[in-house]
Amino acid sequence: MNDARGAPEPGTAGEVLVVIVAWNSGEFIGQAVRSIPMGTPVIVVDNASTDGSAAIAEEAGARVIRLAANIGFGPACNRGALEEGGTSRAILFLNPDAALCGGAPALERLGAALDGEARLGAVAPALVGRGQDRFQLRRFPTLGSLLREASLFNRIAPDNRGLRRERYLDADRTVPFEVEQPAAAALLVKRSVFEALGGFDPSFTPAWFEDVDLCARIWKSGRTIRYLPSVEATHVGGTTMEALPYRDFLPLYTRNLFRYLARHVSPKERALARLLIGAGALLRLSLLAVTKGSHGRGDAARAYLRVLRGVLGLGWRTALDGTART
Repeated sequence: MNDARGAPEPGTAGEVLVVIVAWNSGEFIGQAVRSIPMGTPVIVVDNASTDGSAAIAEEAGARVIRLAANIGFGPACNRGALEEGGTSRAILFLNPDAALCGGAPALERLGAALDGEARLGAVAPALVGRGQDRFQLRRFPTLGSLLREASLFNRIAPDNRGLRRERYLDADRTVPFEVEQPAAAALLVKRSVFEALGGFDPSFTPAWFEDVDLCARIWKSGRTIRYLPSVEATHVGGTTMEALPYRDFLPLYTRNLFRYLARHVSPKERALARLLIGAGALLRLSLLAVTKGSHGRGDAARAYLRVLRGVLGLGWRTALDGTART
């Protein structure tokens, strides 16, 4: 490990391990590593980046595990959590485009909150940045949330009551409260809980919904998750999604949504979800004739057709992993 990180700060060394997964994250990874207080071990698992991310992370003071292939976010997190002998009491999972604000005092507040109650399995600092108030905190997917998204109701009425409740926009964000699924862009998890649950489920590769699944399993184990607004982390967000063509991102995202639903909801709910998502893809496909949307028409059309193919049980074809079935 590079000695640039210097001597330990009081109260941090050996207590928290920071794990960051990089994939062509050179623009941000250095800031993420440097945001962690001196002496706190930082493991960067590099998923075969081609932009020098690994070298940048090492220069910033992280210990880097260079992988020969992109094994996905969850498996790479699991790999990083094994480092440093597994002696830390907690693991801070931090996205490469995120950065902890406040240094050692902030990390100590997170750790103290996690240790303060036996039932707590994880705590999340407040993510700050464009759109993070709507991105970070969510309730678990329901048929209602899927219907609002499939029908474009969330686009037509972005401040509708259902969405506000789903994203905790109706909550007082200045005080701590329990939350179903904070994004793993910055999430401190008790090591004992993470290990007892087997870490992130590797089937959610390359990314998306592995954090939702982990949060669901934390809650099902009888533990809770808390939002802690007194600690903040910046987050750019969307960098992995934007690196992929929409025709690859959307079917992967939808496939992993179905994998989550297969583990956590009833067969009837899964069948209804399949109908809703299929109808939503058809709706969007038909609208391409009159509106461009956020993506090129050709790219969007291929994305919706691939979702329909997956919904019909014909496989989720993408450039990243060929044809994968649920």
